[in-house]
Amino acid sequence: MIPETTGQLVARSPSLVLLVEDSAIIAMNTEALLRELDVADVRTVACVADALALVDQMQFDLAILDLNLGDETSLPVAERLTEGKVPIVIATGFDEGLQLPASLGAVRILKKPYSFEDLERIIRPE
Repeated sequence: MIPETTGQLVARSPSLVLLVEDSAIIAMNTEALLRELDVADVRTVACVADALALVDQMQFDLAILDLNLGDETSLPVAERLTEGKVPIVIATGFDEGLQLPASLGAVRILKKPYSFEDLERIIRPE
């Protein structure tokens, strides 16, 4: 089973979020929900190369990474962000058997389909 509430929490509301999502509909919906949660800037990309380029250019407060991006995974992005101490959330439709590299440490899992309330728990932890 995937733990639902383990891992890093954002200490304050993030102002700059990286969203890596290959489904345009999910990406647009998630970006709209994040803006409703007062996230000032959301940078959305659909592939690892574009995500890594942004990570090299910007200092993100939080990253939400779709695990499966077609023929690649977002794990290289997760590892780079972890090195930079950026909190990450892995979004996935898998609910069992997910094995993440130990190098990522404790990671929050956002089960798809997720809601406004699910995102709110990540953005505004109690």
